[in-house]
Amino acid sequence: MAAPHRELKRAAVPNAMGHVVLAFAERTLRPGELGGLREQLWRTQTYLYVTPGPLLIDRALEGFPPEVRALGARCPFFRYDARGGGGYWPDRNEIWLAAGVETYEGLRQVRLSACHELFHFICWNHPRYRADEDRGFARLRKVVAESAPVVKNYPRYRGWVTASFLRQGDHANVVEFFADIPTNFRDTSELPPLIAAHFAPLIDGSPFPDDFDGALAAGEYELARFQRSLSPV
Repeated sequence: MAAPHRELKRAAVPNAMGHVVLAFAERTLRPGELGGLREQLWRTQTYLYVTPGPLLIDRALEGFPPEVRALGARCPFFRYDARGGGGYWPDRNEIWLAAGVETYEGLRQVRLSACHELFHFICWNHPRYRADEDRGFARLRKVVAESAPVVKNYPRYRGWVTASFLRQGDHANVVEFFADIPTNFRDTSELPPLIAAHFAPLIDGSPFPDDFDGALAAGEYELARFQRSLSPV
């Protein structure tokens, strides 16, 4: 999709009141009732609550290392008039997230969606991770491939790869993998050691591995090869 250009502005008081209503609905309604409420609200394209960009950044990156939070706080983060969707646009170095995510997907989901997009921004703006992206994520591809024999020993990661990530088709690519790992795994002990070490500076503030800038996969990036390398052996 083309990048949005018009930011949705919300008055603070009605927005805060909408948050109270939405949080109460999520807490008290059964799933079917909540789904029905959402469909009724969409008939008038109503957004009960839209988290302002800077506040959403703060909530999405809660618990990450200070350096990561500081880098994420630099991101221009906008909300726009749509039920769902959005993304990070590297040509503009901006995130635009649909205003309907809270109302129609949930207050927890909006933090996850924001976190995912913020790690695209962080990768693009962090010198060492950006260098790996510029070489086709050669180091990340290497640690993923070398981790295949031990994936079976990390059940949560294995389940996420096989039951969620790889089912996304072409979207299951190395760029999305990069953003998904810190979004979905806040505990590096759930990851194979080489993958954990690659992401640990972002997740828990550990130092970079000594070979971070030198241990690289051979060859160009290919989607099919990358997806095969993710599969447990």
